[in-house]
Amino acid sequence: QISGGGSSDIRLLPGDYGDFSGLNSRIIVSSGAGSSDGCYETGGPGGGLIGYNSTGNYGRGGTQISGGEGGIKGRFGFGAGNESRRYDGHTPDGNAGGGGGYFGGGNSYLPGNCGSGGGSSFISGHKGCIAVLESSESEENLKFSESFDPSIHYSGIQFYHTVMIDGTGNMPNPLGGNETGHSGDGFIRITQIYLLDCPSYKYHYFALPFSSLFLFNLINKS
Repeated sequence: QISGGGSSDIRLLPGDYGDFSGLNSRIIVSSGAGSSDGCYETGGPGGGLIGYNSTGNYGRGGTQISGGEGGIKGRFGFGAGNESRRYDGHTPDGNAGGGGGYFGGGNSYLPGNCGSGGGSSFISGHKGCIAVLESSESEENLKFSESFDPSIHYSGIQFYHTVMIDGTGNMPNPLGGNETGHSGDGFIRITQIYLLDCPSYKYHYFALPFSSLFLFNLINKS
């Protein structure tokens, strides 16, 4: 078996990748693609809100509330895999591993050479995302937000003006230029746009014309 692509994430708690508390503390998750195993079917690309199915739909993509269906279902944070069917002797044996993500993709329900589903992505505050509650006790007992905006992580940290680009879209290449999807290791780049540090003053009344709207903190200096 060939493993699926892993996910990249930003989380609030340290520890091993698979620790449930750490997985539940993720505020951004970028999904991985499902793998292709054999010459007959390709895996599904990593998705935005929902991961893509393999080309023949034998392995399905993860969603916002569950892993992708298949012979083995994807999990919270993990793509499905079957250790009993390995890529052995340089022959295309078995079925492919699902892509990682917020919820991982499933692998094929057929025992032959079939692709797997891609994982789903998550951004706290992004429309359509569904956050897992802090009160969830385990992967088997997940509880999902039913608030007015269910996308917001239990920490209250949220992002604005977000854009998700899935594995079929055009995106920046970490080596320069653009690419359609991304192969190889995942990456996260955090860029400071600008930092304005200057004193501000409190007035009883003021009015400003805006051509653009910016979010900022007002700091009063005495």
